[in-house]
Amino acid sequence: MNARDAARKLLLATTSTEQPEWRTAFTTDGTDEPTGIAPVCPDEDHEPDDGSVYPCCPEPAIECDSHKVAAYLVELLNADRGAA
Repeated sequence: MNARDAARKLLLATTSTEQPEWRTAFTTDGTDEPTGIAPVCPDEDHEPDDGSVYPCCPEPAIECDSHKVAAYLVELLNADRGAA
């Protein structure tokens, strides 16, 4: 659990949001699947199912090199939102 606590503190310092909701995101051009993660964009014009990262999107957008790893990390980070 120490790694999760350290990651939560780092992400808090980076996002300035207590517990952001996370989503998979296209962080590398040309991939068929979203291979990165990013906080959910609060902009009303950004569709929740759109995995693109636009200037309106909060940081950080993190490349994971695998859509399966990205999906797994999103599940973990969103599960931790309720546990913190």
